[in-house]
Amino acid sequence: MSQEPNDPDLVKRTDELSVLTQEDFRALAHTGRELTKEVALDRLLQNILQTASQLTNSPETSVILRNERQPTLYFAAATGDEAEWVLSTFGIHSEKQIPIDGSKAGSVYKSGTSLVENVVKDYFSGVDDETKKATKSMVCVPLSVGDQRLGVMQVLNKTTGDYTQRDRVILEYFADQASVAIRNARLMESLLAHSGLYGSTRITDELFARMDELNQDAETKTLSVLFADMRGFTQLCQSFLNPVIVQERLSEFVSMLSRAVIDNDGIVNKFLGDGVMALFQGPGSSIRAVKCAFSMVEDFSEMKKHWDEDSNQQLDFLDLGVGITTDQVILGGIGNSGVRDYTAIGTAVNLAAAFESAARNGKRILCDQLTYRNVTDIVSKVEVPQDFLLQKPGQEVGVRYKCYHLQMLEDDHHVSVFISHSQKDKDYVEKLINQLKEHGVETWYSVSDIPKGTLWTAEIRKAISKCNWMAVIVSKNSANSKWIRREVDLALTAGHLEDRIIPIAIDDTELHDVNEYLSTMQAIELNTCDDITNALSKRFGELREE
Repeated sequence: MSQEPNDPDLVKRTDELSVLTQEDFRALAHTGRELTKEVALDRLLQNILQTASQLTNSPETSVILRNERQPTLYFAAATGDEAEWVLSTFGIHSEKQIPIDGSKAGSVYKSGTSLVENVVKDYFSGVDDETKKATKSMVCVPLSVGDQRLGVMQVLNKTTGDYTQRDRVILEYFADQASVAIRNARLMESLLAHSGLYGSTRITDELFARMDELNQDAETKTLSVLFADMRGFTQLCQSFLNPVIVQERLSEFVSMLSRAVIDNDGIVNKFLGDGVMALFQGPGSSIRAVKCAFSMVEDFSEMKKHWDEDSNQQLDFLDLGVGITTDQVILGGIGNSGVRDYTAIGTAVNLAAAFESAARNGKRILCDQLTYRNVTDIVSKVEVPQDFLLQKPGQEVGVRYKCYHLQMLEDDHHVSVFISHSQKDKDYVEKLINQLKEHGVETWYSVSDIPKGTLWTAEIRKAISKCNWMAVIVSKNSANSKWIRREVDLALTAGHLEDRIIPIAIDDTELHDVNEYLSTMQAIELNTCDDITNALSKRFGELREE
C-alpha cells in the first residue's frame, strides 16, 4: 500500500512536473548529456544560453554570476542584439556591475526563488535606458549547487506570447543541470591553474592531450625555461603594512607576469612566492621567452609608476629579475596517482633560477649561450658575456657557463593588430589569430587580452593606442553593433590608425551596416582564413616600407 509523500517540497515539485510534456523531458535528458561534454567555461555558457533560448522561445538570454571580489553580480554571457554592449558595460571587467540589493537579478540570487513577469516594470534601468529597448517579459531563475549560489539565469521577451508556469519549471530544471556544469568548468580552470599546465591553449583538445602527459612517463625535451622574480618585495611589504594592499600588489604583479607568458604562447608552470616559472616549447621557444622577458620589464615599469602614485615612500628599490635558459630537460608528471605535478627537471631549470637570482643592480634579463644564439636577430644590445659558476651550496666544484645580459630588442616595426569583432564570430576570429601568429603578426583580442579586474573600456583604449592596425570583422553578427562602432570611433580618435583600418568581409554584409566610415575603404573579401591571412600579410608590408 503506497503512502502519500509528507515532504511539502516534494509534493510541490511533483505537481510542477505535471506541466512538462514528454518532449520537455526528452529535451532535458538531451541537454544533460550535452552539458557534460563541455568543460571550457566560455563555450559552456554559450551552449547554456542557446539551449535556454530554444526551451523558452526567448531571443535574449543571459547568465549573471556573483562577483567573488565584491558584493555585485555581472553578466558572464548573453545573447541578443545588445549582448556585446551588455557584456562590455556590465561584464566582469566593467566598472559598472549589477547590485545585489535593489535589482531583480539580485533578489532572485538572494532568495533562491524564481521570478516570472509578463509585464516588466523597471527591469534594470541601467540596461534599458542605454539600449533604448524596453524589457517586456522575463523569467529569472537561480543558479546554485546545494548551498552554493552561483548567480542567476534569465530569459527575456518571449516571441510566442506570455511566459507560463511550464517555462519557469523547465528553466529551473535546466538551471540545475547548468549550475553543476558551470561549477565543474570552474573547477577545471582552477585545476589547470594549479597543475603546471596553464597556458594560452586554455581548454582545447590540444590541452587535454597535454593533460594526458601527467599520467605518462617523463621524457627528455629541449625547451626554454624562464624564471622571473620581484626585487624588493620584502621592503614593499614593510611600506604597505595593510595585508590587503600587499595581497593586491602581489596579485597584480604575478598576473602581469602570467599574462606576458601566455601572450607569448608559454606555460605558467609555477608561482614561486613573488615570481613565476614558465616553460616555452616548440619552434621559436627562445625567441618567445626573450620577448616575454622584455614585455615583463616594460609592464613592470608601468606598474611601478602606478604603485608610486599610491605611496608616500619612493619605490625605487623595486626591480625585476629574469633568467632564461634553453636546453634539454626531463618533462612530465611527477608524483603518484594521488598527487601529480607537471614540471621540468634538469640543469637548465637550475641555471635559469640561478640567472634570475643574479639579475640585479640594473641587470634585468640574463640568459645562457644557447638562448642568445637563437635570438641574435632580435637583440640589438647585449653585454659581453660573463663567466657564471653554477655551484650548489657546500660543493667544492661547480660548472661554468656563459651568461649574457640582454639589454634591448631590435625595433623591427613589428605588426600588431587590434581585432574588432562580434562575439558570435569568436570561433572564426580565434582561427584567424592563430594563423596570424604563424606569420609573426601580434594580435589584441578582447576575450583573452583584458586582464581580470580591469576596466573594459580603458583596456580597449590602451590596446588601440599600442596597435598599429585594426581589423574589423564584417558579418551579419557585427552589423549594427554599438560596441564595434565604438571601437572604430576610438581608433579614429587615436589618429595613428586612421589609414590602417582594414574591413574583413566574411559574408555579404554591407560595410556601412557595421560602421559608416568603413564604407569608404577597400575590404578584404576572401573565403578562407588562409587567404585572408596572406592578404593581410601583404597589406601589412606597407608598414615595413615606411
